[in-house]
Amino acid sequence: MNLTHHDIQAILKIIDDSPYDELRLDNAEFSLYLKRTPEGWTEERHTLKAAVPLTIGASPAAASIAPVAVQAAEPAAAEPGLVDVRAPIVGTFYRSPQPGAAPFVEVGASVEPDSVIAIIEVMKLMSSIPALARGTVREILAKDAQFVEKGQLLMRVKPAAK
Repeated sequence: MNLTHHDIQAILKIIDDSPYDELRLDNAEFSLYLKRTPEGWTEERHTLKAAVPLTIGASPAAASIAPVAVQAAEPAAAEPGLVDVRAPIVGTFYRSPQPGAAPFVEVGASVEPDSVIAIIEVMKLMSSIPALARGTVREILAKDAQFVEKGQLLMRVKPAAK
């Protein structure tokens, strides 16, 4: 699927006229995530999957997108035997139930498999993220209010001895 300049202009017109504040567009050539702010649309994240330039132009809400590196490799675990807790969905990762509240967990916290360790918001819906293992939180890898991809590493838990 090739997008023409006209296609991009049509997409921008649709999103400018829409009540939505976020846009995620994926195809075989690119992934694009835009977010509306009081100043207009801002590029939150993009990845070109092929060596083709993608330029959005001529609209007040337009942005120019240049190739960027694909997400960095995951850091190695600080110790062996840790359980990876990954994002089950795409969305915005939050460490606490509401702004200003204490985080669900910190490094060193004891957790059970069903302990809520974070939430991910998608289109104003909050999904609780469980620890998946009984043990101790050893690493927190995602930042609060960060957009995360499905499968992205969020935390690591050291399983409790049986």
